[in-house]
Amino acid sequence: MKVFLVFMIAGLSVAGVVQPELQRQISLAAPGEFIAIVVHVHGALDTDWIESASIGMTRAERQQFVVSALKANAQLSQQAVLASISDEMVEQLTPFWLVNGFYCHTTPDVILKLSLRSDVRYIERGDVGGHLIEPVDSRDPAPGERAVAWGVTKINAPQVWDMGYEGQGVIVGVIDTGVDYNHPDLHSNMWHDTAAGYHYGYNFYSGNPLDPMDDYGHGTHCAGTVAGMGTQGTETGVAPSATIMALRINYYFGGEATWVEAMEFGAENGAAVLSMSLGSYTGVAFLREAEEALQLAGVIHSVAAGNSGPGSGTILGSGDCPPPWFHPNQTYHGGNSAVVTVGATDSNDTMASFSSRGPVTWWGSVAPWYDYSAANPLISPDISAPGVDVYSTQLGGGYTYMSGTSMATPHVAGVMALMLSANPELTVAQIDSIIEMTALDLGAGVKNNTYGAGRIDAYQAVLAALQLTGLEGDTQPGAPFPAVVLSAVSPNPVSGSASFSIYSPDAGDAQIVLFDVAGRTVARVHSGNLDSGSHSFMWSLPENLGNGIYFLRAFTPAGTAVSRMTVVR
Repeated sequence: MKVFLVFMIAGLSVAGVVQPELQRQISLAAPGEFIAIVVHVHGALDTDWIESASIGMTRAERQQFVVSALKANAQLSQQAVLASISDEMVEQLTPFWLVNGFYCHTTPDVILKLSLRSDVRYIERGDVGGHLIEPVDSRDPAPGERAVAWGVTKINAPQVWDMGYEGQGVIVGVIDTGVDYNHPDLHSNMWHDTAAGYHYGYNFYSGNPLDPMDDYGHGTHCAGTVAGMGTQGTETGVAPSATIMALRINYYFGGEATWVEAMEFGAENGAAVLSMSLGSYTGVAFLREAEEALQLAGVIHSVAAGNSGPGSGTILGSGDCPPPWFHPNQTYHGGNSAVVTVGATDSNDTMASFSSRGPVTWWGSVAPWYDYSAANPLISPDISAPGVDVYSTQLGGGYTYMSGTSMATPHVAGVMALMLSANPELTVAQIDSIIEMTALDLGAGVKNNTYGAGRIDAYQAVLAALQLTGLEGDTQPGAPFPAVVLSAVSPNPVSGSASFSIYSPDAGDAQIVLFDVAGRTVARVHSGNLDSGSHSFMWSLPENLGNGIYFLRAFTPAGTAVSRMTVVR
């Protein structure tokens, strides 16, 4: 077809920008056919700047700070690209900020135009087969069954309750089919933000956006394992005093964009833990970018491995993303993310045959992550938890049994909530490391691609959590805040527009000036009042600015800071 021929002619320009699978989809598309895509733009947030600027913040304060910085950076970075398609054939446009990019449905012509822009980094398929990880089995309980659910007892959660830790003060976002917020075991633990008009959570799928009611039962069962409080007779929740935020998403084929929206809502509204029993094809760039941003914000994510076992290499996305911390048995260390991938065990601590197995590879499949090759793969899952015949809350009231890694995942999310109620300042990496190192060994004493580091133990994990204080990197809440911090310039080298961020603890008059290597003033980027906190800038280089090395210097009431950049036109 015409557009595909143009893609071939423009091959040198779009090579590496348009995902090969998307190019194949374009080649098969009818003229004017709409295709779901995610467009990634240039302008990465400087993580070193985040680390420096957040010194002295509590975990919750850092989460708010990072969310604000990510949103500001995305808004500036995407502004010109979004403006360029305002009159084009574009539908279902959804800007992200955990991912510096946006989702939309558009035509091959528009995709080609986007691919030729210098501020577009990567374009990939937007709907890639994501779906609910369906239970492999479900059954009704026998009449009159009442007890603490076996999985809760198996992982020693009641011993943690006896210490006074039940997940109180911790918000857990359940990304699923919704939650039956009227269930007696869940109603009192549901999240509310009355001032903002939010009750129970948010609905990113069909129907009323403000009503995340479950219509399938899967999300209600998972929520009950996190925080069911036993009002109807059975204690199903690992963390029965945690707060449940219902995040209803598109759980049919495709719909990964709604997963990212749910992650964003949770992070923005105070969820410290996310639980997700969904699976996509492996190697989805925008899911991995979102999971990396969650880690930066300090939000940990319990994700189901999938029910595609017992074959090797069957972990689903975003369970294919690397963990926040590397177990000593992971001999090769690539990138990190917020994801802790969860496999399923039965009441005898035997691995379920259906539970997906590792390893995971990323090498050569998704730009820019070429970090886990077949020779140096990622060990996965990270941890295992009860997932066979799990007894939990049922849509409409009462209880039911379900089996799957979907059922194991909220057990782990519940333990994360217990740990944070015991020590609210734990980092994502600390939570993961504790969970893995205190797990019950189920085999040869090494982390492997069947059960990960072992079966989770809530009691041992909380005991270890109580031994740690402060934030990662030997910083302590309440430590002095830093002076002004200027991020690295992105991209660098730069040819057209440069993005950067600045943090200042004090408000006042500020000057941001560009100098050449001789110390001469070349341009003024900002002059005027600057409020305290973080700010993102997108600056278009003057046309007469030549190639070379330059220094961006910020002068504020809190001090000065410098960042180097190279111009190559």
